[in-house]
Amino acid sequence: MKNSDYKLLKNIFTDFKVDDEEVPVEYIKYKGSKKTYITYTFIGDGDFKYADNKELGCFSSVDIDIYSDKDYLAIEDKVVEIMENNEFIRNDRSPDMYEEDTGLFHITIEFKKERMR
Repeated sequence: MKNSDYKLLKNIFTDFKVDDEEVPVEYIKYKGSKKTYITYTFIGDGDFKYADNKELGCFSSVDIDIYSDKDYLAIEDKVVEIMENNEFIRNDRSPDMYEEDTGLFHITIEFKKERMR
């Protein structure tokens, strides 16, 4: 994982808004009090490409988790749009979940970005 990937996500989600409502976006853990928020976690590099016993590139993977006490589909659409505009590919999406302990709906979207050396 390159340091630039961390900086990129922090920058692209600064002042993140959907339908004129600010949605907090935090790395790994959200410590605020809003009921709708996003967290992201880098989950590693994978699918390495090699030639002549040298690494040529890999994919960086990141999970983006959306939590909300209401409909989050517009948030999901905006997240996918922003990530695709920054050269990430949507790789997977979790089932819709409901967390009994928090009363929040939750989904995880996994994105990959190819990085060549």
